[in-house]
Amino acid sequence: MPQPSTPPPPGLISEQDVEQEIQRLFLAQAGSGLVIRVYGEEGGTAENIEAFREMLTSLRMYDYGSAAGDVLVDAPNRQILTRALSVLAREQHQKRILDHVLTTFGRHLIDPLALILDTTPEGTIISRLSMLRDVFLAQIVELKLTQESQSMLSEDLKRLLTDDYLAMVAEHEERVQRPRVRRLAQQILRLVGSTFHKALRGWPEHAERIASMVSRRMQGKVELREVPTLIRDQICHAIEEFLWVETANEIEGALGSLFSESHGVMNEPPRELDRSLYREFAHACWDIIAEYC
Repeated sequence: MPQPSTPPPPGLISEQDVEQEIQRLFLAQAGSGLVIRVYGEEGGTAENIEAFREMLTSLRMYDYGSAAGDVLVDAPNRQILTRALSVLAREQHQKRILDHVLTTFGRHLIDPLALILDTTPEGTIISRLSMLRDVFLAQIVELKLTQESQSMLSEDLKRLLTDDYLAMVAEHEERVQRPRVRRLAQQILRLVGSTFHKALRGWPEHAERIASMVSRRMQGKVELREVPTLIRDQICHAIEEFLWVETANEIEGALGSLFSESHGVMNEPPRELDRSLYREFAHACWDIIAEYC
């Protein structure tokens, strides 16, 4: 009869953990020193609405058949791109970005820590250790040694792996090591959240710089049907580069320190940051721009 499958253990970082981290970043207590600046109005000024409408019209005017490829239009200028990128300065959008970042980095950096924890409930560690002792004793029998050698090995193993000794190891794992793993997971979550939040707080001035860079790359006339893809690719590339430069080195350096302080918890160094994750973040930013422009 097939044995019922054991449900997977809960992750070290839950959706609630991510939500709490975002609340910590945006809803700091008075006197904490955290300053939040929200640029632009919720409904948008008439000037912003007109700029967004102009850019959106450019993005949507491409499905005209093969003849559309012959139509040349001016690429969006710096002012239009700046206003579009400034959407990401709004608090509600930055929360969406941070939710995506924290959840993604949770899978990349924190989930591997869960492998350290037993897939069975903590209370069964002692039983698993006892089973391990039994396996060792059975392996001694499988060696087919002479009776005297077999007895010598078995008795020495029993004297070493006593019930009291196994109970001490299990208690150390449950009371000391596992809380250290959970604490490290929380520290990583806070590190990632704080670093990205700091980068996003300076977004308005970075938005103008990125818009100028993208505008220079797209100067002149472009084919109408290529405008949506061209703008998306240029903006995503620029945002990816911005986030990578502003956060990657700081996170990797701090992770190295965290794992050094947690020596004895991890057998391997932390994973290197994956640049493709930043590409994913940039596309998430673009989705917000496209949705609200």
